[in-house]
Amino acid sequence: MVIRKTVFFLLCLGQLFACHAKDFGVHGKIAPIEEEDPLILIQSKLKTMEERGELERHNRELQKKTKAAIERPKPVEGLSKAIKTRIFYYDPTYIVPEDLKDHQGRIIHSKGTRLNPLETVILSQGLLFFDGDDSDQVAFAKEKLKEKSTESSIKLILVKGAPLALSKELKVPVYFDQSGLLTKKLRIHHVPALVTQQALRLRIEEIKLGEKE
Repeated sequence: MVIRKTVFFLLCLGQLFACHAKDFGVHGKIAPIEEEDPLILIQSKLKTMEERGELERHNRELQKKTKAAIERPKPVEGLSKAIKTRIFYYDPTYIVPEDLKDHQGRIIHSKGTRLNPLETVILSQGLLFFDGDDSDQVAFAKEKLKEKSTESSIKLILVKGAPLALSKELKVPVYFDQSGLLTKKLRIHHVPALVTQQALRLRIEEIKLGEKE
């Protein structure tokens, strides 16, 4: 009985709302939600920049910055001129952390295997890291280039300076240690530093100029 009364009440309430419902119409403008194509926005922006002459100016500035970055890369941070000669060694041995398998699931190297790239690849030339803005270090690099023996042939790697200009001056390729990738890996803190291979290790010598050249 109680359920019937409740249902009857809800039906009456629904009829009441239905009887008093009104259509108040639409007020204001309703526009469909649309997202403008990003490509069109970019093209429009570029066209505006071109009309104002900003695009050509922007391209010139970009070319100038790119050229400057190539001619004089950002110096490697954290390095200083050697105030004493120091010799240390770097062991490139890598210990495999887990079994390495090929595409067929066959184990190539087991976990714990020690791999040393110097067992298969020889460092045929020494690596001389130096500051190209330091006249003493540049003079030292020139002297090293004059050494004719195969054992003392070197590759020049700047940590600061203009590699292209120096390469033109010395008539040999001059590289740059971008972001200090090599010096950080080899734990070099002072330059000039000469890296050579000794057995299965790399011999690193930070050289105080005037003491041992």
